Amino acid sequence: MKALPITLLLFFGFFFQATAQSEKATVYLIRPVGPDNYIPYYTYMDQKLICALRNGQYSKHQLEPGEHTFHAQYKGKVKSNPETDLSITLEAGKIYYIAIEIKTKAFGKGSFHCTPIPEEEGLKMMESFYYNVRCF
Repeated sequence: MKALPITLLLFFGFFFQATAQSEKATVYLIRPVGPDNYIPYYTYMDQKLICALRNGQYSKHQLEPGEHTFHAQYKGKVKSNPETDLSITLEAGKIYYIAIEIKTKAFGKGSFHCTPIPEEEGLKMMESFYYNVRCF
């Protein structure tokens, strides 16, 4: 008789632990086809490297809810730029799509932009892109 309450307690403990683990936000980082065909864009979240994306690649990340800042750059020392960074508050259980692009000015230096995109656009882009398994 004592085994039943203990079994129920263990069951609910495992259930709540599994539920807590699934309460993360899903973020897809997508690099559309564009300039710099063979050079990866190193993507950072909160100043930590999370992925290197090449043309036509995307990556999937399960992240803790809360406010996070994303930015991209070429390899090297972290150079966050408030004008091109994307600060976003992630909510548990939601899915986010972020395009990583470089925008250039005439005869000028390009700058990286992390731009949130609608789900339909993100899914359409990912249909023909490759999943990047080279994440950190």
